[in-house]
Amino acid sequence: MYVCDSETGHCISGPLELRGLDLSDWGIGLDGYFSPDGKHILVRCRPQNALSCRAVLWDIEKGEEQFRTQGFDFVFIHCGRNEGRIASMHWIDENGSSTTSDDQHPTRIMVMLWDTGNTLNRLFEVTGVAVAQFSPNGQYLAVGRVSQNVVELWNLEDSKFTHRFLHPFVNLLSLHFSPTSDCLIAVFGESRHNCLWKLDTKQMVSFDLDVGYHPPAIVHSPHANHVFVPKHRTVEIWEVSMTSSNIIFETEPLTTSYITSICPSRDGHRLLVGSGDGTVRMWNMENLAGNQSVTQDDRDIQEIIAFSPSGKMMATKSQRSTYIELRDTTTWELIGPRDVEPGYEVAFSADDNRIAVLSHSLVTIRDIMHPENHLSFDPWPQGRNVRNRKIAFQTCNDLVICAKLRQDDSDEISGLLQVWELKDHSECMFSLDVDIGGWSPMLLAPDGLTVISTNPVSCYSWNHNTAQFRPFHFTDEVHLGRLSPVYSPDGKLFACHSWEDNAIRVWDTRTGQLCGKPITMPNVHKIALSPALNDRSLGDQLIALRCHGTNTINLFDVHTHQLYAQCWDPGWAMRFIRDGTKLASYQYNDLIKIHDIADPAAKHQNTTHGYELILRDIRGGWLMDQDNELLFWVPLEHRQVLCLAHVETIWGRPIKVDLSNFKSGTEWTECIDQEWLTELEERGERVGKLLE
Repeated sequence: MYVCDSETGHCISGPLELRGLDLSDWGIGLDGYFSPDGKHILVRCRPQNALSCRAVLWDIEKGEEQFRTQGFDFVFIHCGRNEGRIASMHWIDENGSSTTSDDQHPTRIMVMLWDTGNTLNRLFEVTGVAVAQFSPNGQYLAVGRVSQNVVELWNLEDSKFTHRFLHPFVNLLSLHFSPTSDCLIAVFGESRHNCLWKLDTKQMVSFDLDVGYHPPAIVHSPHANHVFVPKHRTVEIWEVSMTSSNIIFETEPLTTSYITSICPSRDGHRLLVGSGDGTVRMWNMENLAGNQSVTQDDRDIQEIIAFSPSGKMMATKSQRSTYIELRDTTTWELIGPRDVEPGYEVAFSADDNRIAVLSHSLVTIRDIMHPENHLSFDPWPQGRNVRNRKIAFQTCNDLVICAKLRQDDSDEISGLLQVWELKDHSECMFSLDVDIGGWSPMLLAPDGLTVISTNPVSCYSWNHNTAQFRPFHFTDEVHLGRLSPVYSPDGKLFACHSWEDNAIRVWDTRTGQLCGKPITMPNVHKIALSPALNDRSLGDQLIALRCHGTNTINLFDVHTHQLYAQCWDPGWAMRFIRDGTKLASYQYNDLIKIHDIADPAAKHQNTTHGYELILRDIRGGWLMDQDNELLFWVPLEHRQVLCLAHVETIWGRPIKVDLSNFKSGTEWTECIDQEWLTELEERGERVGKLLE
């Protein structure tokens, strides 16, 4: 966890490591609460549907853990005689003991009070509870009753009931306070009904709004109530009044990942949006004034399904329409034909001039710059059920097609491999029936020159002289397993995870020889290979490995197996872009994250002092010495351009760090501005005298 400046986004403190907290549950939730003086932060780790969770209190300035405790909910108290203390909520069973299970559906809660020294005091109990929630300032506890259409407010200052709100609906799902604790919203399950109360006037507003899975946020102002509703990839902002509820703005789709959380500022002028890939965006609400209302139907999310060999174009498919569109990867503008037919597979020609779309029954070839030039043909034999279709252009722009065929009313499966010459008309110049197993895919190389099937093992390589695919053998081809088989984008390398010895092997598809020794790494489930980099030898290729249960991509040299880099990435599938300079990670929901890959030949090593810069997000961007000891933290905006002494290759705009006056360990106190420190001490003395 990091503590950041809300104006600049720069890190103030951290990382605060969540050691000892179980974060394996997919439904885990992390909530942070600041102390009134801003010197401490309490972090709650709550698994989905759990009635008890762990919380850890940190000293922000020291970066040290103070203590940890358990409970269902926590809050710092910001007012009254208990200011600075922590209130906790616990579900208790019939015997009055804290419970972690909802099997008994407990309806009693106990509120307790803690100070930063981990001293405990019991405040009060409430029975007949269905839902409960603390206010952000720690002044109130809101309680929804089990058998009554009632929400009650309890004051933590005197442990007394203060007010009762009646509502007309059933099945209360959750309660949420505004950041300033002056407004309360109730969400009801299995309906669109919601209630909003102003705590000063006790006035209720009832409105219909589908808040979805994630909880909404409410900001109350003298002029309007704004409800922030997180959706799949956007945030809707609704204006709620006594007479109506209208959507006034919807954020642009986040292109990195799905939304995991939102948090408006106390004044409602800013909105933090957290995403599943670890990024956080800040929206300035003041700049949204005058925007016209939008609706859910106005959105059109694009799914990227293929890149051109040059990387300058991409093929996308709209969620609203099944037709394929071609876009410029830099400007996102539409180019070429606007009505490309729906398809299962898309392939660009080697010169970027044509696109092939493989649909259910047809192959359509279109000229990108001259859409009127196109042709279609049906390559499939009659009476066959076609599966696992693949297409690729060879460098001569002949089209290679392969698929698995099953005879109608039969379990017999065979493979078909064809090469089509595309001129004024289409002509099949080569066709081959391939013996394959029922579950084995036919793996076609991106350059159309190699086809591999793994059950039984059969490999075919294109012979330019005879214009035919010929059987071909790989070294140790018994290890051609079906787990994570993958080609490099240029088709020159092939890798897979063997069932025989649980190792990863890489072959050269031109020679059939192994590239280096097998790589042994536990729980690998995704593999990606880089192409041969421009103007460099095959020895400069990388293999990316992703393991189960981690959010890390490990990059190794294909031949030496030396660890090149590690990237923090919570995605799923991944592949290198054609020129090898970027690794595209496919997040959930068909979104993409791009990692810049520097030249593997560049040496990021200071040979004089032994410092090594490892730009791995999992370590938070720390500069480490040769023993992996942390030296200092590099802000995110400077990591890709930091230049150490004796670096032979740099990229982008370099930033060089002068370490001649470097202070480490306890020497950090020598870096304090003495004039500022003296002024601070004098101010403290003046405040002390006033208090006396």
